[in-house]
Amino acid sequence: MSKRSSGGNFGGIGGSGILGLFGTVVSCDADDDSLYCQIMKGFNLLIVLLFVVYILYFLYISFRNMVRGGKKMK
Repeated sequence: MSKRSSGGNFGGIGGSGILGLFGTVVSCDADDDSLYCQIMKGFNLLIVLLFVVYILYFLYISFRNMVRGGKKMK
């Protein structure tokens, strides 16, 4: 487990500690080489990549519908 500093730096959005519930909320140090931390870092990366792909897909569908909006289907 990591210890929080007394400075109040909780990470998240604007230092609020709110992480947006993407991935896990487990905090591992950068130099922690335990198997658990490695798995959690990989899992977090996977979740973030899936979220980015979802946003790109949503933008693609929105743009495609906007372009087709002026054309009538037969």
